[in-house]
Amino acid sequence: MRFQPAVIRALAIAAGLFLLVWQPNAAWIERAYANGAYPVWEHVAVALDAIAPWSLGDVAVLAGVVLVAWRLRRRDWLGALAILGCYAAWFQVSWGWNYDRAPIEARVRYDATRVNSAAIERLRAHAIAEMNRLAPLAHARERFDLTTLADAWRPVVRAGGDAWTPSVTGPKPTLADPFMAATGTSGYINPLTLNVHLASDLLWFERPFSLAHEWSHDAAYAREDEANYLAILACTRSRDPVLQYSGWLELFLYLPALPHYARSTFVPLVWSDFDALRARNASRVNARLARLSWHTYNAYLKSKRIPNGVENYDEVTRLYLGIPRDADGLPQPLAP
Repeated sequence: MRFQPAVIRALAIAAGLFLLVWQPNAAWIERAYANGAYPVWEHVAVALDAIAPWSLGDVAVLAGVVLVAWRLRRRDWLGALAILGCYAAWFQVSWGWNYDRAPIEARVRYDATRVNSAAIERLRAHAIAEMNRLAPLAHARERFDLTTLADAWRPVVRAGGDAWTPSVTGPKPTLADPFMAATGTSGYINPLTLNVHLASDLLWFERPFSLAHEWSHDAAYAREDEANYLAILACTRSRDPVLQYSGWLELFLYLPALPHYARSTFVPLVWSDFDALRARNASRVNARLARLSWHTYNAYLKSKRIPNGVENYDEVTRLYLGIPRDADGLPQPLAP
């Protein structure tokens, strides 16, 4: 039986729509996808990324834009929709189904009573003390080793529910870098090819946390609070002062804000890093474009059944306090 081109295009459109709206069972996702087929694809994709001298994700996106534009130029509306349908299916099967994974609280111990205002203030005081202690040590180096970060990060994602060991590589430059700088986006993974990208204007103390955050997405943790949580644990459990400083600083920034801090709260090096963040954002971020970008991403996250949208980033405080850790700084597993 030979299918006509119109039928093939209709099937591509239907497949894309179906995969976008279908919500698989979380147990199936955990067993057959996040800890089943996805790890095989992740290892292949990361291996290909390590070989290619450029971002394969950029190539995939550019190819899609060119194909859609070509079809629209020929007024082939069905063909353009078919290409979009193929990309939608590619997105879901390649990475998007990780949004349907059950939250990390379903795989590790979690105690909501540990999350309260007194615990938050104790955590704030501890984070400030660690930042002040680590700042001179971290500033003396300002560099970190990818292997050291990966060694601290892999046990964390496995303790969070991965029954496999993710592959990782360093970030690659991307054509989206000007957009990232203008919107204050620190990094992203391309869900089509699992390439990891970091903004070129990240400050040295932001890079370890941001890279571990994107690696966590690559390791099948799609939710932003979980990627933040795993990145903070990876950095703070390391013995490298640069990684530790990055983790504690980022955790501090995600705590509920206070209106004012006395100058004596932080050592001068920490204040200088806050000043560097403000200066970078003032010179690079386009406020109007940033608002549009975050409003768009907020709608996207809500469409992926994350009801609080971009506020999901801030939920890391709840996870950090609510999930007890063992002596190695890893999330404690559920009781048998």
